[in-house]
Amino acid sequence: MEIDPKQILIHAAGFLILLAILKKFAWGALLSAMEARSAKIAGEFDLIERNKQEMEKLKADYQAQLARIEEEARGKIQAAVAEGRKLAGEIEEEARAHARETFEKSREQITLELQKARIQLKEQIVDLAIQVNHKILARHLDEETDRRMIEGFIQEINQLDASAGSGKGAGR
Repeated sequence: MEIDPKQILIHAAGFLILLAILKKFAWGALLSAMEARSAKIAGEFDLIERNKQEMEKLKADYQAQLARIEEEARGKIQAAVAEGRKLAGEIEEEARAHARETFEKSREQITLELQKARIQLKEQIVDLAIQVNHKILARHLDEETDRRMIEGFIQEINQLDASAGSGKGAGR
């Protein structure tokens, strides 16, 4: 294949004529379409940037709300713990007061029972002494019989004292 300068010149002239026609009729439309497309793309980028900023603002608002909610929850938990400790203290104090009251009532009852037992013991000793006196007065015996009678009386007192002593040990 050979290069023909005439043909190259015809093709170049045709290209320049086509370029001139395109510039006169289509170039403005092409440039305005490209500028419109460029403006549309720039507008979309601006919209994306605004949406991104709005999303970041919403995210910051949500994080602030979440932090506030967490702080409120911590405060409520701390208040509930304090209230629980207060109630536990009140219950403990009530239990102690009840225990002291029960202890004092028991002490009073034991003291009363002890006084009753002492009175009964005294009454029994008096009754026993009266019985011994009656026995002695009813018959006057010799010294050996008197001695046996007094020893028997002493044994009876010791038995009463031993039974009263075992009753004290059980009450303690």
